[in-house]
Amino acid sequence: MGENAVRKRVDHREREQRALQKELRGAMQALQANETAFREAQDPFYIEQLTYQHAALMCRCRALLRMLRSSGGADP
Repeated sequence: MGENAVRKRVDHREREQRALQKELRGAMQALQANETAFREAQDPFYIEQLTYQHAALMCRCRALLRMLRSSGGADP
């Protein structure tokens, strides 16, 4: 395999890792906002929505962390 092909593959992997890290940071920020809203919420229906949103965000964060670790970019 030529040097250019190897470099392209490495560049592609690095771009993917940066994109995953950016998405993880966004998901973590959304999770923090969710937790703040939950602490301030009064309406039971809104609290229920926030609870489901929190669970979905946690699942997304775990999935992103798994993808980062498997691609060699474990340090977000």
